[in-house]
Amino acid sequence: MITRLVLRSVAQRPVRTALLLAGYGLGVGVTVALLSIATAMLEQARDRDLVGGGDLTVLPVGLDLETFKTGGVSSMYFTIEQAPFLYREAIGSDRYEGRIKSAAPWIDDALLYLRADGDPVPVVASGEIPSLSEALDVASDLLRGRWEDVGADRAWASPDDSTLYAQLDRFHRPPPAARGDSTWAEWHYFNILLPEDRGWLYLTYMVAGDIEGDRWGGRMLATLVGGDLGPSRERTFEAVVEGTDVEFFSDRPDVRIGASTVGLTPEGRYELFARVPAEDRSDTLRVRLSIHAPERRYVPPLEVGEEIVSGYTVPILDGNADGEICTRRGCAVIREGRAYHDHNWGTWRDVTWDWGTWRAGPYALVYGGVFENRVPVGARFLFVTDSLGFRQIFEIEDISYDWESRPDVPASRLPTDLRLLARNGQDSLVLEARVATARVTDVRTAEGLPARAFFQLQGAGTLRGFLDAAPIDAQGEGFFETWSWGWEPRPAASAQRRQSRAD
Repeated sequence: MITRLVLRSVAQRPVRTALLLAGYGLGVGVTVALLSIATAMLEQARDRDLVGGGDLTVLPVGLDLETFKTGGVSSMYFTIEQAPFLYREAIGSDRYEGRIKSAAPWIDDALLYLRADGDPVPVVASGEIPSLSEALDVASDLLRGRWEDVGADRAWASPDDSTLYAQLDRFHRPPPAARGDSTWAEWHYFNILLPEDRGWLYLTYMVAGDIEGDRWGGRMLATLVGGDLGPSRERTFEAVVEGTDVEFFSDRPDVRIGASTVGLTPEGRYELFARVPAEDRSDTLRVRLSIHAPERRYVPPLEVGEEIVSGYTVPILDGNADGEICTRRGCAVIREGRAYHDHNWGTWRDVTWDWGTWRAGPYALVYGGVFENRVPVGARFLFVTDSLGFRQIFEIEDISYDWESRPDVPASRLPTDLRLLARNGQDSLVLEARVATARVTDVRTAEGLPARAFFQLQGAGTLRGFLDAAPIDAQGEGFFETWSWGWEPRPAASAQRRQSRAD
């Protein structure tokens, strides 16, 4: 019956029936095509070989996975910041042994231009580290020749200590935005604890000025605090040399400032030598130290902010020192003493900061934040490590100090307690410390501007909170720095030094 009706309808209205069938057919065809495409995309998204060969793919922030897979225009120039650090200290670290079998970096279909006979030729290239891709079972099919790791691959994935510190700790030439700027400075900073509660040493090797021109030089700064190597609680040493007596290198941390040097050995140890006269020329500080890190606890090089030219790295967050530190009163022999080393570079006009390094139980941490004209530049961070290296990074919500003031001189004050609060998702940490020693430098700027006081502090306290949802409560000690504006020195305060400075 139905067949007879269909045949009669086709016979009576053949054109209308053909159009109706074509319309239904087109709709069904489009639906089938869309379902096929969706199914293919789903299968590709699940195909490890098409998304880098892994169960987990790490992409630059804000980059769409489908755009990345198809090589879209918006994906051509994206990079993952701190990719070597991310691979070594997070994805590929011993912390995830048993959870992550292997990991490999992978650059897919990058657009490059080669010049042939004077004309640029677009080419598509991809990159990988052969041994890591092979471990992930996604190595390229080799048709001819050899495809194996070279020195640059090994330096990227698993550098020895000497190579790592050369990558982290090299000196820099000023970028275009800072060329000719007399406030450009770059320095190695070392903090060494002396044995038997004999105090500690701040030691700085600095290169500063217009190093592309002829108005630059080197400066050695050292401060001995506490102990019995000097007649007073604090002693300062300083030497300034001309640029012709300074050497530094853009591929390693070695530097020479007059007779004082820093050298990196093939074994990855820092060899320090310094000979710095006292400010009053009554004595000379002599330093000969070897510094190494038993565990890799470091902060990779980072740019502090976009508004100013400023960079920072911590090659040795928690290291050991061996050697001796001498003055005319004698020598302090150091064996496995605590050592810290960081490296700073940039322009420093009207720049201040909060900074600190701390050791509490199994944790070593460093925090920092930069200000220009008292305005924060970028985020303030708290970087936490343990025996396996990098553990977590937090954003600081608040850093506050309690101050001791004299009723008759309200502006005269010294910090007595530190409290720091930092968060990362559901985790949070609170660092509370009592200041044991405060060293203040009264910094005068241009006429009419308020005075600034720079505080170098040492103290002990507690680190509490949650790390990876686990509670922590550890006692520790550390060094920290801060600034205060409009500060006036107390007449009877000890450990004060007035320094004149041109803006």
